[in-house]
Amino acid sequence: MSSYYEDGYGRRGRREKKRRKHGCLSALGRSLLKLLALLLVLVLLTMGILYVIPTELFMVEPEEDVSLTDGLPGSPFHVLVLGVDTESEGLQRSDTMMIVSVDRKNICLSSVQRDTLVELEGRGDTKINAAYAYGGPYGSMRAVNRLLDSNIVGYVVVDFTLLVRLVDALGGLEMDISEQEMRHINRNVLLSRSVFQPLGYEGKELKTYGDGTRLDGLQTLGYARIRKLDSDFMRTSRQRRVIMALIKKIRSRLYDPVLMARLLRICLEGIQTNLSWPKLVSLAEKALLADGVRELRLPVNDSFTDNGSALTVTDREANVRAFREFVYGFE
Repeated sequence: MSSYYEDGYGRRGRREKKRRKHGCLSALGRSLLKLLALLLVLVLLTMGILYVIPTELFMVEPEEDVSLTDGLPGSPFHVLVLGVDTESEGLQRSDTMMIVSVDRKNICLSSVQRDTLVELEGRGDTKINAAYAYGGPYGSMRAVNRLLDSNIVGYVVVDFTLLVRLVDALGGLEMDISEQEMRHINRNVLLSRSVFQPLGYEGKELKTYGDGTRLDGLQTLGYARIRKLDSDFMRTSRQRRVIMALIKKIRSRLYDPVLMARLLRICLEGIQTNLSWPKLVSLAEKALLADGVRELRLPVNDSFTDNGSALTVTDREANVRAFREFVYGFE
């Protein structure tokens, strides 16, 4: 009898226990799948809501005075992007000043030349990139708003390591590089090694050039910082090309949610801003899904004099008109 129970009921009991165990695991798996599906629906719903929010709702006057011009549209929404140099000592000036204007139709990139002279409170005529050193991002917004009679209320301060991390996360950028630019890229990479090697970056030498040359993060930064090859005008042009290539590369990878989450984390860790994360995500969505990317350099031609070290604006109204026509379609 005992062998019958062991060989019969005992085995059957064990099989029933296994079935119950597998049944519990299957139920748990189905519950987890349902939960993940619900989370995915909530994420997509949130992203959709953030995308359709009009940028006019983002026009909230900052706590500090930024010399806003009244009566201008709230769309597109302007963000002043300030690139700061990790290698600078003492008062930190903004090495890059770019107005990113975003709506659901276009993204407009307007570079403000850092050597443009403006009047700063208590300091007289000073290069506009010094506004960050003396007044922080709000001082920079004040200076740009006064120069262009604009209504910029949002800023993003970007450390150059952010660009390096974003490009590397995307697997590099394809840029059209001349032989001379290749040499200057390698020079800039070499100069930046002392800053980036402790962060784990090797700093590889670029050995090829031509159309569609792939640059890693440090090489992209080296490209964006080329100045001695030609001029600061060309330097800001290269910076706009990098931004446009970055947007194009991200657009091509929108199908990858893991990568998008990684890029979002890198951005949130690498910036300082007065914009909330819902506003940032909403603007990022609009920028990535916009029809096109356009660019402008300020001050515009024939509106300034250049003594080799600073730009003196001789026709401010021409720049106001050019900027308004560029971003709004009217003067």
